[in-house]
Amino acid sequence: MHYQHRYHAGNFADVFKHVLLCGLLRALSRKDKPWRLLDTHAGAGLYDLADEAAARTGEFRDGIARLTPSAAIPAPLRDYLERVQGFGGSYPGSPLLGLACAREQDRVVACEKQPAVFEQLKAHAGGDPRMQLHQRDGYETHALLPPPEKRGLVLIDPAFERPDEFDAVSAYLKKATARWAGGVYAVWYPVKNRHEADKFRRRMMREHPRSGVDLQLHNGAEAEGQMRACGLCVINPPFGWAAEMTPALQFLARGLAQGPRAEALIEPWGES
Repeated sequence: MHYQHRYHAGNFADVFKHVLLCGLLRALSRKDKPWRLLDTHAGAGLYDLADEAAARTGEFRDGIARLTPSAAIPAPLRDYLERVQGFGGSYPGSPLLGLACAREQDRVVACEKQPAVFEQLKAHAGGDPRMQLHQRDGYETHALLPPPEKRGLVLIDPAFERPDEFDAVSAYLKKATARWAGGVYAVWYPVKNRHEADKFRRRMMREHPRSGVDLQLHNGAEAEGQMRACGLCVINPPFGWAAEMTPALQFLARGLAQGPRAEALIEPWGES
C-alpha cells in the first residue's frame, strides 16, 4: 500500500511546508511577470479533515487546528491561514494551495503517479485552466523544464517510502538544475534520522553551492516512532525570503510545540 496523505493532512509538517510555499509564491508575485509552480509529487490536492482517516490519527489537531488568523501573527502565516480558510473544512494540498496563490497569468503543473490518487486530484482541480495535470513519476518531471515563463518554483515533496529517497532527490535535482539553473527548488524532507537528514543537507550545500537556505521545524514531541521534525531545503531562494519567513517559523515553533525542545532552525549558504 502506497503512502496515503489523508491520514496526515494538516499536521505540523504540512503547516510548515505550506507556510513556506505560500511565502515563496508571494515573493515570485512581487513582479508582474508570470511564474510556474511544478509540484512533482502532488497527491490528491484536497483532504477532508472530518474524514475517518484524519480523525483516526488526529495529527491535524496539533497542526492547522491550533492556528487561527489574527492581526497579531506574522504576515506570512496570516496569509497562509486565510488561504486555507477558503477551503472550508478541508485542507488543501500543495497544488491547490499553489493555485490559490496564483494570479491569472500564473500556472500550476501538478504530477501524481498513483492512478487512484491522480483521479482524486483531477476531481479536486475542478478544470481550472491555470492548472495542468500529469499522471507520471515525479522524478521524470525534469523533462518539463525549463518552463515557458522562465520564472518559477519546483516543489519536490515525495513520500519518503523508498530507502534511497534522499539519493533519488539529489539525482533529480542534478538533472533539473542542468536544464534550468535559475529556477527556485524547494525540497521537503522528514527528520526521522538526524544523521541522514544532516548528510542530505550537507550534500545540498556541496552540490548547489551558489545560493540556498535550509529551514527546519522541530515540534519537541517525545513520542517514539513518530516524525517530530522536518525540513525544507531551498535552492536559489528569492532575495530576502528567508529573513521574511523567520518570524513565522519562530511563531510556529511556539504555537505548534509539543514539548520544551520545540525550535525553528534556519541555515543559509552561499549568496543567500
